[in-house]
Amino acid sequence: MYNEPINATFMDSNTEKERDFMGRTIYEPIRKKVEEWLWYDENQPEGNYFANVEEHDRFRSLHDRDCMLTGGDLKADTLFSLWTPLRHTIVRLNDQETIRAVGDISKKYVFLREFIKEDNIEKLLPETESIVHRLSELFARGMGRENVFLLPERKLNCARARKPYYDYVPVMLLEAFPGGVFSEYWDSPEAYLRWIGEEHMEMFFDGGISPEHIRDLSGSGDAHDSLAPEGVEAMERMLENYIAVLKERKRFYP
Repeated sequence: MYNEPINATFMDSNTEKERDFMGRTIYEPIRKKVEEWLWYDENQPEGNYFANVEEHDRFRSLHDRDCMLTGGDLKADTLFSLWTPLRHTIVRLNDQETIRAVGDISKKYVFLREFIKEDNIEKLLPETESIVHRLSELFARGMGRENVFLLPERKLNCARARKPYYDYVPVMLLEAFPGGVFSEYWDSPEAYLRWIGEEHMEMFFDGGISPEHIRDLSGSGDAHDSLAPEGVEAMERMLENYIAVLKERKRFYP
């Protein structure tokens, strides 16, 4: 089902026509991204990455959206993971019994294969809920170049994904300042500040580029906490904050 080349099937989502947010159906960006995830999972090289680094890297450079949007650069990474907002939105809108009737949401790909069948998307993400509209816009914008940045080193990709950082950009930026756990990935504090400008990361700050000015995107009150407070409304505000950042970055990637 997902055996077409990813660049032929999915990259049209970044065209101006596809990104007319008023003209698309609300579920189109979500379904498109889920199909992209599943295609990649089913077609990536088998076996451990370190057993065949060259083959895995070549596949990623050709078929991973982040790499494709940056000319195959393996240092490319996603600013805002779309799976995490999707999972948390589903959990906040539905009870566990309703979710389990579709699949085990703790197992990403197992769940997603069921999620796109029949009318499961519509069941778990009712169009009447305003947060679903925010999620749809986040997915549409999140497939563009504005949701991609280049790391100074590839190793940071794995490091920032680990507990307790969970790929949350504000905490990565905080820990990259002098004395932070990620500061070692830049040659100097000055190199880090230059990188912020080169990668257009200044919209993650309110005011000056300093630790105390990092924006609280999750609404938790703590740059280390990637989870929005409980409730649908708090989650929706976090999605709106993500969208605002992507809108600002879009100016640099028309």
